[in-house]
Formats: sequence, structure tokens, C-alpha cells
Amino acid sequence: MSTRQERSSLAEEYSLLAQLAEEMQKEITLAQNLLVEIDSTVITLKNISSLGESREVLIPISSGVYAKAVINRQDKFLVAIGSNILVEKDLNDTLEFLRQKREELQQLIDKRVNDLNKILQRLQQLQAALR
Repeated sequence: MSTRQERSSLAEEYSLLAQLAEEMQKEITLAQNLLVEIDSTVITLKNISSLGESREVLIPISSGVYAKAVINRQDKFLVAIGSNILVEKDLNDTLEFLRQKREELQQLIDKRVNDLNKILQRLQQLQAALR
């Protein structure tokens, strides 16, 4: 293979890996945002379950729009388990479900970060070879 063909092949690999790295970074960011959402949900569930009496709350609709609502202490919650299927769970089961979901997300993030680091190392090698 000629030097020109080698450089072209390296440049093509670099381009593909750069796109893949960008996609992986987006996936990692999305998963990290879901972790924050789960953590927020856990706090909210604990607050709702410890209410002593009815309390007025603001419910976010979207785009900075809220609705006022009255919420009572809750012992049971509806949990989406997939394909628009809701299951009623008590607080402990709901928190355990969220803990497992969070753990799975964290494992996914760890794997993707590891994979991304390998891709970034290869990109550095390619960049050095293309100079």
C-alpha cells in the first residue's frame, strides 16, 4: 500500500472513530442525566411518603408551565416497567426498583467511558500518524 493510500485509510478511520466518540459522549451524557433524574425521584418519593397531611405542590407541565395540585401522603406508587405497563409498588419496592435501575445505568456509563477512552487513545495515535 502506498503512503498516500495509507494516509487516506488512516484519515478515514480517524473520521469514523471521531464520529463514534461523539455519539458515545452523547450516550454517556444522556445516561448521566437519567442518573440525576433517578436521584431526584428518590428524594421526591421520600418527601411524598413522609407528608403528614395534604400539601399544595407545583407540578411541572413543560416549558416552564406548572399546575397547582394537592397531594396527600402516599404509600403506593405506580411504576412504569416497560411497554406502557404500570405496576403498583410500595415505597420500599419502588426505591429498590430505582436503585437497580440506577446501578444498571452506572454500569452502562462505566462501560461506555471505558470504550470511549480506548477510542480517544486510538484517535491520538491516528492524529500522530497523520502529522
